[in-house]
Amino acid sequence: MISAMVGEASTTATFLFTDVEGSTRLLKAHRAEYATILADHHRILREQFEAYGGREVDNQGESFFVAFPRARDAVLAAAACQRALADHSWSGGATVRVRMGIHTGEAELSVDRYIGLSVHRAARVGAVGHGGQVLVSPTTAGLLDDEDDLPGVTLRELGTYWLKDIPRPVRLFQLDIEGLPTTFPPLATAEPPGGDRRKRTAVVGALALLAGAIAAAAVVLTQRGNAPPKVLPNSVVRIDPKTLKPTQVVPVGNSPDLVVASGGYVWVTHYILRGGGGTNGLRNAGDRTLTRVDPASGTATVVGGGLAPCGITPDPSGDVWVANCFESTSGQSSTVVRVDARTLAFEATWSVPQSVDYYRGLAYGGGLVWVAGGSENPNSVTQLDPRSGALKTTRLERDAGALLWSEGYGDLWINNFSAGSLTRLHQATGTMHVVDVPAAPGLSAVDRDTIWSSDWFSPKVVRTAAVGSSAPRSVRLPVRNAATGAWNVAAGAGFIWATTPADGSLWRIDPRTNGVTRIPLGFFPAGVTANADDVWVTVRPA
Repeated sequence: MISAMVGEASTTATFLFTDVEGSTRLLKAHRAEYATILADHHRILREQFEAYGGREVDNQGESFFVAFPRARDAVLAAAACQRALADHSWSGGATVRVRMGIHTGEAELSVDRYIGLSVHRAARVGAVGHGGQVLVSPTTAGLLDDEDDLPGVTLRELGTYWLKDIPRPVRLFQLDIEGLPTTFPPLATAEPPGGDRRKRTAVVGALALLAGAIAAAAVVLTQRGNAPPKVLPNSVVRIDPKTLKPTQVVPVGNSPDLVVASGGYVWVTHYILRGGGGTNGLRNAGDRTLTRVDPASGTATVVGGGLAPCGITPDPSGDVWVANCFESTSGQSSTVVRVDARTLAFEATWSVPQSVDYYRGLAYGGGLVWVAGGSENPNSVTQLDPRSGALKTTRLERDAGALLWSEGYGDLWINNFSAGSLTRLHQATGTMHVVDVPAAPGLSAVDRDTIWSSDWFSPKVVRTAAVGSSAPRSVRLPVRNAATGAWNVAAGAGFIWATTPADGSLWRIDPRTNGVTRIPLGFFPAGVTANADDVWVTVRPA
């Protein structure tokens, strides 16, 4: 997204970080409307970023990182965002408050991202504020001294504060926006070095309790001393993205494969993916299950109720969507079910075009659930509106396999497995563009401006530009078993992750250099998902 700004190896820019305050509370209070709320939030902010010349560098759920060529443009964009957010009528009567931080400095440009202390400083400035508040660093404030035309906004100095990981105190300024609140609670700043030890201990203790609720049980269950837990077949394994060592192993049912993270849980399907040989028909042995793994306790819960998963995707609310496929002789129609993350209740079930395939592409994006065509009409994709239950089917030039939503551009990417291509469908206009790739694309992941696809029949992944006309590029995985293919791919923690089951390996790929690192797991790693902190891999018997 920032390619238009790339010139020399380093540059000076003004960085804006935004984050929704109390997003978890907002989700819990407005679970049914949260997807619409999040989509409106994204649209409102992106409209203002574009209007003032901002370039979106990254988007992580409820947060944005945007770069501007001028300090003036950044502060005016922030003010326009806050006005637009305040004026919007949110679904369910929700109140959405966004904190923002702005800093100007130098940073290195590496492919599609900024790297440098200035980026971290901008993030730290934003992190100490409150919803509706815009904080400005002294560097940016100094550049604004020469600006005579800042309609409707003024800068007010708040004082000097300590920020996390910043070695010296920093003067902070607040952007007072005409017509909006200008009084906020005290900033959530860090303590000075050598501050009140008792106070620091209390804070650390509170954080430890919170962390304990999330991870302590898992550590007790899976670690002995400092040795990493042993990887087991038929399990889901948590990998530390820095050390590349297992930190948790949770046994699950037989043949786990697809894995997604949603609602604080890890969700696993079984008996969907399979390699060459055998039958490609559905398995109806009663164990085609969905499993919910709680990382906090290390427990695995089988979701009952007659699910027959052939696809899965997370919902922004934390729930998951499951596609169910049944044999043609069963008399049951193909369905899509929304599963409540906490109660495991089926919140809604919709019939969709019939499929008797063992795998079906499924994705959530743009407020819709997208379902690959299925066995009766493979060259199509169907969109389901969860609010009304309305279905709309779009014809494609080629077969529809795995589906992937690209939030940054509002595009649905469709893997054309048998044709060796990807189809990009733009939701707003309905326009389609087919990109031939040197692979039989299995599953895909999006990382900023790049679509990463596994090659089902060979040990490589393919990177394709989300926009533009540059040719796709292959990244070879130096496997020991050349007969393996790459089954799954994920993006998270700054890297791309891929599984090569027959080689017993997980791979970490640096998107900046295409450098690869092998992580031997033994057995048969099938599925992978990743976020900023963890990588989860499903492991089958060898």
